[in-house]
Amino acid sequence: MESGRRTSTPPQTFPTVKHLVWALVAGTALVVSGTRDGNPPQPPRAHTVPAPAPAASGASPGTTAPPTGRSPEPAAALAYMAPARPAPAPPAFVSPAPVPPALAPPPAVRPAPLRPAPALPAAPAAATPAPGRSVPPSAVQPLPRSEPVRLRIPAIGVDAPLMRLALDAAGALQPPPDNNPVLAGWYAGGTDPGSVGTAITAGHVDTRLGPGVFQKLGFVREGATVEIIRADLTTAVFTVYAVEVYDKGSFPDKKVYGASARPELRVITCGGDYSKKTGYRSNVVVFAALTGQR
Repeated sequence: MESGRRTSTPPQTFPTVKHLVWALVAGTALVVSGTRDGNPPQPPRAHTVPAPAPAASGASPGTTAPPTGRSPEPAAALAYMAPARPAPAPPAFVSPAPVPPALAPPPAVRPAPLRPAPALPAAPAAATPAPGRSVPPSAVQPLPRSEPVRLRIPAIGVDAPLMRLALDAAGALQPPPDNNPVLAGWYAGGTDPGSVGTAITAGHVDTRLGPGVFQKLGFVREGATVEIIRADLTTAVFTVYAVEVYDKGSFPDKKVYGASARPELRVITCGGDYSKKTGYRSNVVVFAALTGQR
């Protein structure tokens, strides 16, 4: 149902043509006035910070004049920035850092005098055995009987297993077989190396297959060592005190094989001149005495 009151809406107004024309004319006038001014717009001037004026005559070297409103000259700016201007003191509430005391130089240390190196024990004096004269007995305690299993002579690179040797029908010592160049032997009917008495070992200087185990035995010198490894896992160490060459026709059996009051060792091989009919004419004999054990 309609009510008796009516609401009137005012009519909408639009710009007239006259208003538009006047706006166009005003814009054209502004454009024309702008084109007549040939200078481009300038940026605003930078604000210069006033600097202090040069110090007046009669002022103290350490003081500077208060800054003025004018732009500072180069000389005045340099004078203001010069290091002659004292640095401002810290505020009163700031305590200065403590200055560490100067370190005292370390006390001079005198090196202790070097101790002389201990003297090495002197090597046992070499004694060449002579007929009817024996070498003085050694201070090393003799070892109990034990079969030898290996012989070493480090000076000439010998490290050979040992086999048992016996005497032939004529009473001469039988050498090891000549089909094994690295094999040596010991006289099983005599003294065990390391026990009291004279132990005998022997080997070839050469064989059918080449150089023998004792090919370089003649190069052994006094003071060299001969080591006998035994079945009881001990090692008897002998020191060479003589190396002799004897002609087989005048071989000194008593001197080489004779009894001894201390542990002795002989290492025997062939040597001297060689003949296809008779073989070697001489024997090389190394004399050694027990000087240690391991």
